[in-house]
Amino acid sequence: GAGSSDDGSSGSGASQAGGESGEEDSKGPRAAICMFEFGQNDPKMDSGSRLVRQGLARSLRPTAPFHGVVLSTMTKVLVSAADRELVLASGIAGVNCSWNRLDEIPWDRLRRCGQHRTLPFLVAANTVNYGRPWKLNTAEATAATLAIVGLAAQAAALLRPFSWGDEFFRLNAEALAGYAAARNSAGVRAWQEAYLARCEAERAARRAGAVDLPPGSSDESGSDDGGRDEGGREDCRIDGS
Repeated sequence: GAGSSDDGSSGSGASQAGGESGEEDSKGPRAAICMFEFGQNDPKMDSGSRLVRQGLARSLRPTAPFHGVVLSTMTKVLVSAADRELVLASGIAGVNCSWNRLDEIPWDRLRRCGQHRTLPFLVAANTVNYGRPWKLNTAEATAATLAIVGLAAQAAALLRPFSWGDEFFRLNAEALAGYAAARNSAGVRAWQEAYLARCEAERAARRAGAVDLPPGSSDESGSDDGGRDEGGREDCRIDGS
């Protein structure tokens, strides 16, 4: 991928990519961030390639060994706080590919690398898939993993190069806090299910309220609220609408 040398590591910024495993600095513990690069996206637009160019991640060839958490669609195990020590010791690897070309990825080979984890319900903030659930890009997925395992400072730093970085954390603030508080994958799944049920109940209540309003009437929760509730929280986007 862009910014990678022939040995599969990134260029001059590689040694700075997340620091050494478990390295601590003034901002606390940091995890190494890696990208399995498959060259499916335009490197000028690709979020994972940008992290490599910024020295925030290093590029890996698909055949490179890796022993940490691999973000993958090939597992039902959700990332959780229980993965924190593994992340600090061995890092996080994203699979830098296109959502439209997932079937081209050699998942059987990658399955032998590290411990595969997938993410719970989150909403994308990137300019391609803004507001769509589950459609996170590589940078968003990696930052979400850091936040869930308790490395919030590094998560924020990872998305700082992106204009939509702050928006990602704003859209998902409640969800990320709930996932981070869960002890393990089962706890994350339970919180996700409760959160989605609550979101759906809120949506149903708003729809019922709108139906009950007489024609031409309005109230404080009308259509000009920008899609937020009274506390300013963004509506849950379950169906991508």
